[in-house]
Amino acid sequence: MARYIARILPAEARRIDYALLSHFHGDHMGTVVKDSPVSRAGGYQLSGITEIAEHLPIGRVIDRAWPDYAWPEPLASRNMLNYRRFLEWQVANRGMKVERFEPGRNDQLRLLRTPDAYPQFEIRNIAANASVWTGKGTAARSVLASPATTNPGENKLSIAFRVSYGKFDYFTGGDLSVIGEDTTPPGEDLMNVEGPIGRATGPVDAMKANHHGSWDANSGPFLRALQPRVIVVGTRAEGHPAVNTHKRMTSKAAWPGPRDIFVTNVSPATFKTTYGIEEAAGTQGHVVIRVAPGGASYRVVVLDDSNESMRVKAVFGPYQSR
Repeated sequence: MARYIARILPAEARRIDYALLSHFHGDHMGTVVKDSPVSRAGGYQLSGITEIAEHLPIGRVIDRAWPDYAWPEPLASRNMLNYRRFLEWQVANRGMKVERFEPGRNDQLRLLRTPDAYPQFEIRNIAANASVWTGKGTAARSVLASPATTNPGENKLSIAFRVSYGKFDYFTGGDLSVIGEDTTPPGEDLMNVEGPIGRATGPVDAMKANHHGSWDANSGPFLRALQPRVIVVGTRAEGHPAVNTHKRMTSKAAWPGPRDIFVTNVSPATFKTTYGIEEAAGTQGHVVIRVAPGGASYRVVVLDDSNESMRVKAVFGPYQSR
């Protein structure tokens, strides 16, 4: 991953400006085990973000729980303790900055180079910790029935934001999920954070599917609110995307109009169980969205991910932004 980032950084770049952790699960931050290598300098183990920083300096890290890491309960797993050692060393020795993601803001993640040349560019913080932008100014509110005592699970606390450039809008929300559209017990509907987040975001051109396209994510109300033309599913296991989730994504009853689905990897088992997945626009490869200057249109480029050549396999579009 560090080599990939280094290849696409501008020639004059000396570091990664922002590194954002959507939430604190090992597949999103790095998983350390007993035999994980140790940093040459900091004494923490290397995996995920801590290993990337070993190769490329990171200017600022943003997560959902800095500085106390204590809500909705103290975060003290092996991964978290290692991550905190990493932050402490990087702040003290490399000048790294660390911030908590603040829902509602549109100036926390901003252009650092020639921003005046792109007045139509914005990153709006939509949600974190089940606190969701109200759509007015920078105000946000919790959608949990009892924020002080409710623990909806780490996935539902994921960071979500919308990237806008001219008419183009893109949404990403980590592992946001619902309890389960068909299994939600009475009284627990307020823990289904996707609906409020979808309404706060509004229609977008493209989105990354929540929670790898798992069965418990990308609910009907959420998809109806976003109505994406392009959906990118970053898979990590068998059954991604799940058959019920894929059905919602392709249903014209959910929202009208065409849509293209790009899956980074469809396993042989998923080809057999997620009916219709063979009709996806892409079923294998790294997915890149390239937006035209000004944001009026965009293309989707699928790269060969079997090696590091970055060979272009296919180009889709141009799509017209809303």
